[in-house]
Amino acid sequence: MTQLKKRKLKTKIPSGFWIAMAIVSLSSLPYLHEAITTFNSGLQKWVPILGIENFLTDNQGKVLGFSTYRMFLYTLFIFLFTEFSWLAWLFVSKRTSYYYALFIPVVMGAYQILIILFNLRKSVANTPEVKLILLLGISLISVLAYLKKNRFNLSTSIIWLSIISISTLPYLHDIITLRDASLRSWVPIIGIESFLTNSDGVGGFWSYRSFVYFLMLHLYAHLGWLGAFIYYGARKKKPRPFLLVPVIISLYSVIIILLNWQETGFNKPNIKFYITLALSALLALNFFFNDKLKIQNKVTRKI
Repeated sequence: MTQLKKRKLKTKIPSGFWIAMAIVSLSSLPYLHEAITTFNSGLQKWVPILGIENFLTDNQGKVLGFSTYRMFLYTLFIFLFTEFSWLAWLFVSKRTSYYYALFIPVVMGAYQILIILFNLRKSVANTPEVKLILLLGISLISVLAYLKKNRFNLSTSIIWLSIISISTLPYLHDIITLRDASLRSWVPIIGIESFLTNSDGVGGFWSYRSFVYFLMLHLYAHLGWLGAFIYYGARKKKPRPFLLVPVIISLYSVIIILLNWQETGFNKPNIKFYITLALSALLALNFFFNDKLKIQNKVTRKI
């Protein structure tokens, strides 16, 4: 009877397995647009034609305001990737002093996704002034919610201010530059743009504004996943190592941008997929091996 019970326990799917698989799947979002579309913005041969692109394309050939379907998918997927990172951190940070502060980046991320889906990128809703007002409003509500049962000290205040400041990263390019890619008059000229400019553009991008936009997006996602990994709740430790997959993938993207490797083999979707697959396999082996040992120990104690 004991042996039969032991055999059943061995074949049982460990708790947290599906959460771990979901985390790994989300790690493909930053390069999923490359996997399903070609460089010329057509669909890859293996992708079924469901008519989504045609449905979203207007009379001017724009896809919800984007020049191509590929660019639309990239922008939507990277914002979803960042949103899930901060949602993951929020989920694992209950009863912490900064729990309510994490609602700020989560709400701001949801707002940006709505702007994309409702084609409001050229509207007032997407201006930095409106986003800053929204940010301050959400911050005030979060502070008031926190103050109902708690008080701020120095360390808590620093954490809150850091999270609020980080929440501006996805639209920092709008804060420091104009739509014509020139710096705003109040931004000090410290030579960063000149240092990054070469024959390939600014850090491999067509303007300093674009460079800041893409770099800050990936950095924002990395900080969210990194926070979720570091501050993972004690009650849900099993899938925690799998958070290393999006942490490393997002860091890899930041390094690609900083080293201007966008046009090299390091930025190919298959390389990123292999990295995701290798990390997931190593973590899965560790996950199942440790879970098996724990199950065997429990069965031994029952005997």
